Amino acid sequence: MTSEAETRSAFVKKKAIQGTFWSYLSFIVGKLLSFITTIILARLLLPEEFGLVGYATVVIDYLDVLNTLGMGTAIISRKDKIEEASNIAFYSSTILSIVLYLLAWVAAPFAAAYFSEPAVTPLLRVIALTLPIYALGAIPGAHIQKNLRFKIKIIPDFSRSFSKGLVSVVLAWAGFGVWSLIWGQIVSAFIVVILNWILGKWRPTRVFDRQVSKEMLTFGGHIVAIGFIGVLLNNVDYLIVGRVLGAAALGYYTLAYRMPELVIRTINLGVDRVAHPILSTLQWDQDELRSVYRNYLRYTSLAILPAGVGLAILSAPIIRIFYSNEWLASIPVMRWIAIAVMIAALGHIPGVLYKAINRPDILNKLALIKLPLTIAILWYGSRWGMVGVALGHVLLAFIKVTLDTVVAGRFVNFGLRQVLKTISPAFWGAIIMGAAILPLHLIPNFADIPKLITAIILGAGVYITMVYWLDPGLITKSKSMLRGALQK
Repeated sequence: MTSEAETRSAFVKKKAIQGTFWSYLSFIVGKLLSFITTIILARLLLPEEFGLVGYATVVIDYLDVLNTLGMGTAIISRKDKIEEASNIAFYSSTILSIVLYLLAWVAAPFAAAYFSEPAVTPLLRVIALTLPIYALGAIPGAHIQKNLRFKIKIIPDFSRSFSKGLVSVVLAWAGFGVWSLIWGQIVSAFIVVILNWILGKWRPTRVFDRQVSKEMLTFGGHIVAIGFIGVLLNNVDYLIVGRVLGAAALGYYTLAYRMPELVIRTINLGVDRVAHPILSTLQWDQDELRSVYRNYLRYTSLAILPAGVGLAILSAPIIRIFYSNEWLASIPVMRWIAIAVMIAALGHIPGVLYKAINRPDILNKLALIKLPLTIAILWYGSRWGMVGVALGHVLLAFIKVTLDTVVAGRFVNFGLRQVLKTISPAFWGAIIMGAAILPLHLIPNFADIPKLITAIILGAGVYITMVYWLDPGLITKSKSMLRGALQK
């Protein structure tokens, strides 16, 4: 029995390492394509046009939470009667997506009135087509994740980013303006659905079970509630900036988020896809659950903390190099957003843990505590413009991560003090790295590109040296894990 348990543990750990690598590679390739696209579009479109699409996207994000009823997550977490569960998930989410599209059509004028921008109405009505399109491919895509086929997942992820970028840039070059961003999303949605059906190796049948349907809808209801509150938490700043400060400010604010999203949030998204199915397989073994939880914190912090500090310090040359002087207003916003996203990223794993152990209700309860606090702080921060909102995010990140870490620690017997000890090598390495590259700003006539290259090389060297000095085994183990991820 011991040998069987050890074999299962070794298999799960190997899948976790390989899955994290391929999932992160999938996301980073996609985000790099998105980043390159944004660089080009920033020179072809105006901040106001980015802001207009931001208005429509905020509304779609809320509807998208309801779009699949959380069924993809439910499929990944489920252990039995997968065929029955998949059928109810597919048919219910498809029907609901059509209803949501009609709702978006009706709600479009009201959204335009809220933002005081009539152009939002047609934009929202067209981009809402992504709701039924994505719903058609959600369950086949969930089966790819459930079966831990993370290497395959890179294909639809890459294709989505590539097609979206290509279509958007070509149309923007041809003079389609804001509509280039809309049609880029429509085309990429079609491509993702087609690939999910080809790669997912799942087809709907007419096999149903009343009890399974009830269980799926109950679980999905919790996930929808979590998602809806989560989207409100994540997008309330866009609602406030767009409403109070206008479309141009929303454009600057949106672009300030792009680099932190690319470098930091991509890590969370990649980990989410792997950690959920991996933790689900360990939900009855607390020792293994705690071990995997600790390792995700330990190794993701190695990338998250230096990335956040580096982006905050180098925000000015990054904006000037990649987006041009037309976007200088985004610099102070990006500086604080990078810090906020860095802190918030450390609290991502607890949310995955609750879903994996079939306790999504905890996320709902925590979100209800966070929501009024988020609205109050960000609304108050808007008095000082975009920078005030960004600073509000920093304060909120500290509060939310502390709350999430304390609550999650009760389920895996891993307290706040242990978390701080786990991430301390990465934390102190990032602090020393920041102190090393900060003086580069004081060198007169130091051009942006040489400054950025110097900062990256110097920062990487200092950071790796510090982490190795603080915890020699951490770097060695990381290299070993990477080699393991590349093995078949």
